[in-house]
Amino acid sequence: MSVRRKVVLFPVAVLVLVLLLSSVTMAGLLEEVRGLKLGIDGYLIGYKLSADQKKRAADHPEQGAYQGTYKFADRGLHVVADQKTDRVLALYKRIDQGSRGDMKAMVVELMDRFGEPTTMAHGKILYWAFDKKGLVSEERFNQAKQQQATAGLGIIATVKLNSDLEITPDQADDEKKQAADTPQPKGTLYYIITSQPLVSEFVGKQ
Repeated sequence: MSVRRKVVLFPVAVLVLVLLLSSVTMAGLLEEVRGLKLGIDGYLIGYKLSADQKKRAADHPEQGAYQGTYKFADRGLHVVADQKTDRVLALYKRIDQGSRGDMKAMVVELMDRFGEPTTMAHGKILYWAFDKKGLVSEERFNQAKQQQATAGLGIIATVKLNSDLEITPDQADDEKKQAADTPQPKGTLYYIITSQPLVSEFVGKQ
């Protein structure tokens, strides 16, 4: 084999190796995310839509999806899926002008599904963080944060609840204490369930 041919074949072989490794990495990540079975209302991150869900997507499409994805609504839930594979990449729900009662119901819904949050930020944001084995505990997260080593936790998926209203443990009691004619505070509430590494793999290769 000539030197010139060897020179040409070498970068080709490297490219093939990179593509193979990328495929293996993608498959491994997808398997880890699917193993968590993160989702709500019958939709799971990393799983393909069922025939009924695909029909729902066709009947209730939404605008504004990222390139390579499509978005649709299933009652109050919004679903983002990959165009090529129909795999679920993100789930989110939003309530505009929500009350404290709405916020409490949303917190309860998520805690019933995912357990105690990993951490809270600014009194208005709750996070559930997951590595390949499951939910990252608050204690483990705080220890890593103190050591400035949260990147080493291997987080592959998150659930995030964001509320304009303060998240307090006694929301219902607070409401009862207020005078009946006092206007109740309102705000935007939303949560999103997703795997950012998985989204990057799918959307980043469009």
